[in-house]
Amino acid sequence: MQMKTFLLMLMACAIMPVVTRAQTGTDLVPVVDHIAITTSNLKKSTEFYTKVLHLKKVDNPFADTVHQWYSLGNNVKLHVIQAERNEKQVKGVHLCFTVSSVKEFAKTLDAMNIPYGNWKGDSKEPTFRADGVLQLYFQDPDGYWIEINSPAKK
Repeated sequence: MQMKTFLLMLMACAIMPVVTRAQTGTDLVPVVDHIAITTSNLKKSTEFYTKVLHLKKVDNPFADTVHQWYSLGNNVKLHVIQAERNEKQVKGVHLCFTVSSVKEFAKTLDAMNIPYGNWKGDSKEPTFRADGVLQLYFQDPDGYWIEINSPAKK
């Protein structure tokens, strides 16, 4: 059930309209507030999300040591929760972040010895999607897949 919930949250993010002002849902049109994932080691995940992805920590409403919150922009947050884990992650269920240069970001992954590759997993060389977006994939400490992409050249 947890994987289905995570997949539904990711799908909601994919269809969410991108706006530059604060988002407010209505009774009939919800907007994403946060995405929650679990981690077997909150300290290790916190280091990963702050040092690799440079996500900004935001207030933890629980004020405890088993939750960490990050801003994902547009008032959307990532909620990382310390919990037991035993599920295998599939690449099709992933978080995606856009950067100005995938190849420059890959240098950071190399420097931190974080394995990455294309969608097929047969090369470290980023590949182009059908729409011209350059992308690569890697995993966080708990095996969640992360896509990094950069916009198609116009």
